[in-house]
Amino acid sequence: MLFSGTYEHQLDDKNRLRIPARFKKDLTGEHGEKTYSFARGMHGCIYVFPEEVLEETIAELSKEKMGESSKASLLFFSSIYPAEEDAQGRVVLPTRLKTLAGISKDIVTVGRGRRLEIWALDKYYEYLEDSDYDEEFKTLGI
Repeated sequence: MLFSGTYEHQLDDKNRLRIPARFKKDLTGEHGEKTYSFARGMHGCIYVFPEEVLEETIAELSKEKMGESSKASLLFFSSIYPAEEDAQGRVVLPTRLKTLAGISKDIVTVGRGRRLEIWALDKYYEYLEDSDYDEEFKTLGI
């Protein structure tokens, strides 16, 4: 599963969103059950991890020794929230993450390879505002 693309949409009055259909198929199990979680991301976004990717990430981070315990792993582990969908496939965005991301209504969901990112629409475009596509693309080494 690899996610790509950008979708602008909105939260409803109860802070619920629908994951875009193109992304949703890779976030649900064989029987339609939700298999994803939210976590605090970098640069003011919210990460959406498929269960399998989150498990791999947690396993990797869990290798740190007790004496090497970092604030980064504490911050990450404490910010993970399982998605809780209603019967219509809407999911409530956790209030803490919504606040940290500065989200009020307008959002953008972006595919970022093995995860999704949810941004406040204005913050997303502000983050990209001064980017030079050609220069940024060169850093990918492809």
